[in-house]
Amino acid sequence: MNRIRLFLFPFAILYTLITSLRNSLFNLKILKSHKFEIPLIGIGNLSSGGTGKTPMAEYIFKLFSNEFKLALLSRGFKRSSNGYIKANDSSNSNEIGDEPFQIFSKFKDVDVAVDENRVRGVTNLLKDNASLHSIVLDDCFQHRNISLQLNILLTTFKSPFYRDFVLPCGDLRELKSGYKRADLVVITKCPNDLSKKVMEEIRREVSLKSHQKLFFTSIKYNNCLSGESEMKISDLNNLKVLLVTGIANDNEIVNYLKSKNIQFDKISFSDHYNYSLKDIQKIELEHSDRIIITTEKDYQKIKLINKKNKWYYLQIEITFLDNQFLFKKIIRDTIIK
Repeated sequence: MNRIRLFLFPFAILYTLITSLRNSLFNLKILKSHKFEIPLIGIGNLSSGGTGKTPMAEYIFKLFSNEFKLALLSRGFKRSSNGYIKANDSSNSNEIGDEPFQIFSKFKDVDVAVDENRVRGVTNLLKDNASLHSIVLDDCFQHRNISLQLNILLTTFKSPFYRDFVLPCGDLRELKSGYKRADLVVITKCPNDLSKKVMEEIRREVSLKSHQKLFFTSIKYNNCLSGESEMKISDLNNLKVLLVTGIANDNEIVNYLKSKNIQFDKISFSDHYNYSLKDIQKIELEHSDRIIITTEKDYQKIKLINKKNKWYYLQIEITFLDNQFLFKKIIRDTIIK
């Protein structure tokens, strides 16, 4: 904990009291959780972001959207709209948020909707499509006013919840004891060569409850760059490259490019940054001789902006380091309940 965050310790105590009181009211059933007949799968975290919720949602949709009728419900962080909106062919990332728009663009068989009120969002999704088998809710671990059939908690290998502290001294949205509400705990962004010994050490630190299962995943990058055209990642070795990101943590993509011996400069914006034409023009003016690489989430927001440079993005997906078939079975069993 750095000195600035240590200075904010009194505010962390106040924040803890407020969130703990709210959780206690739900635990005592003084505050009620709304239940639906359809199974709801929640993907969330205890920290303030960057744990890989979108890749996890995409993993589930890639596995099961051809077999079952599924939907995604998200808040649509930093969108320009309010209330319930169901994505359609005229939707864009500004209207529904970058991550929901990315999923809508990739999975045409998945209904995508946004609503800051999750109960209202589920209700409206079911009105729009009564044949849904299940709804995946993004970033809903703290939304206890809605009852989930399966609650998936994500935490990163480098910044696990059990070594963190509540806001503003740390990055946790509530006390770390909140993990007990999860059915599945997934350690994300692990090294590909993570040993069984380290897995067991993490298992002991997490201190799983009897109803919980623990999984380990890593990030896999596609070695082919996508965009207005395609090129191999190896083709970048003799080119001038600029990396542009607007995500919570770009360490993974930075490390990946370095592992491929690619020399590059970098421009970083804040998470969920909404790029303007002026931003793009400034970047291209100052780096007119560069091949520009960005994340898939960022590319969804800039692809309709007129560009002079060649912009590409790297697709990512998650891979399980253990118990992949068990995870698939749990998701399938939840959907068909």
